[in-house]
Amino acid sequence: MFRPSPKVEADASAEYLLSEEDGPWMILASTCVGEGSKARAKRLALEIRSELGLPAYIYLERFDFTGEVNKHNSGNRHQRYANSYQYEAYAVLVGEYDRVENENIDKDLQTLKTARLPIFSDKEEVEKETSGINPVTSVKAMSQKLLSIRKDKTLGPMASAFVTRNPMLPAEYFDAPEVDSFVRQLNEDKDYSLLDCKAKYTVVVGTFEGLGTIVDGKKEKEFEPSGKRLDKFAADADKMCKKLRADGVEAYQFHDRTRSLVTVGGFASLGRELPDGRFEYAMDIRQTIEKYRAFNSRVARYVPERNGVAVNHAAMIPFDINPAPIAVPRVSKRSLYNGALGMR
Repeated sequence: MFRPSPKVEADASAEYLLSEEDGPWMILASTCVGEGSKARAKRLALEIRSELGLPAYIYLERFDFTGEVNKHNSGNRHQRYANSYQYEAYAVLVGEYDRVENENIDKDLQTLKTARLPIFSDKEEVEKETSGINPVTSVKAMSQKLLSIRKDKTLGPMASAFVTRNPMLPAEYFDAPEVDSFVRQLNEDKDYSLLDCKAKYTVVVGTFEGLGTIVDGKKEKEFEPSGKRLDKFAADADKMCKKLRADGVEAYQFHDRTRSLVTVGGFASLGRELPDGRFEYAMDIRQTIEKYRAFNSRVARYVPERNGVAVNHAAMIPFDINPAPIAVPRVSKRSLYNGALGMR
């Protein structure tokens, strides 16, 4: 899905605007606010590319602290912001990381934290960023002062850089199942395996959880999967998937250590961001979600095991109440390597 480049481009005429294809994980290097913030962000991204050799992008985020705070909640009193103002911030993100455990993240993060790029020595640009004309630039001025008295002099102006998600991707993207060598082996002999799907996204219509035994009860990790339930749910997922395939539906199945999934469809894009900042799923994804809801009255059928309640199902197995899109899991080269060595 993503576009890692062997050599980082640094073209002064290019925009380098962030897109959903620039990797799911990024490093937030800095945020530019105040007068000329867009031009400053563009310059910083270019310097990161040319001086540090890292792929940098800019991302616009608008903030509006005007009007009523709880205007969508009629149960609360009307409240207004004490200091009403609006502003734009241009984030400069470094990315193209396929996972948060990417081996290059720590090295690149340290490079950014210790870098001293020319833009941060430009007095005129620094003054615009810390002018104090609004609360945001006042905070930037305070941060700069704290940085100047920091004992660790190896850190530079981007000392606060941190790892974050690509803001262009909806939260559902990050729900993609993880695939290691063991999970790959669980799926390799299955008909219509989701690992064979070539699309970027799919919609989960059947979720079969296999947790059974409570060991301690304090943490989620202390639940042990029940082997018998996992086998039963894997069989149900296989049954549902094959029934959908028999009906001419592009269905897939996926199994990991704690659950089995049935998904429908393969989609190139999740959707688009609207002018107001909300994300809208693509039409075909919205139609798939609606069609395969458990309580879609237009296509629901009688299920005796459900006490006569009309439930939309396949092979007498109800679909999820709220189907959801996820990224299609991918087998990494590392998992293939570990599998060849018998590692899990």
